[in-house]
Amino acid sequence: MLAMSAMLISSLSMIRWLHTDRHWAQEQLKQGGYFFLSYLLSIVTPIFFVSLSMNCFILAILIAGFSSPSTIARAVTVLWLVAHVITKVMVLTELVWKFTTSLKSR
Repeated sequence: MLAMSAMLISSLSMIRWLHTDRHWAQEQLKQGGYFFLSYLLSIVTPIFFVSLSMNCFILAILIAGFSSPSTIARAVTVLWLVAHVITKVMVLTELVWKFTTSLKSR
C-alpha cells in the first residue's frame, strides 16, 4: 500500500512537471528559439517512462495478488483488476470522443 501511494505521488509530480514544461516549451516555440523535435521529445519521453513504470507496478501487484495463498487477496486483486480495466476503458473512450468531436468541429 505504501509503494502504491509513493508511485501515485511520483507520477502526479511527473505529470505536474510535464504540464509546466509544456507551457515553457510553447513559449519557446513562439519565440522561435526551440526546436520542434526536442519539444515533442519533452512531451513524449516523460509520458513513456511514467506509463512504463506504472505498467510494471501493475504487473507486480497482479503477480503478488494472484500468487498469494489467501482467497481474500486473490478476490481483492480481481476486483482491483476489473476496476483498473474499467478506468482504462473510460479514459480511452473519453479520448476518442474528444478526438471525434474535434474533427467534427473543423
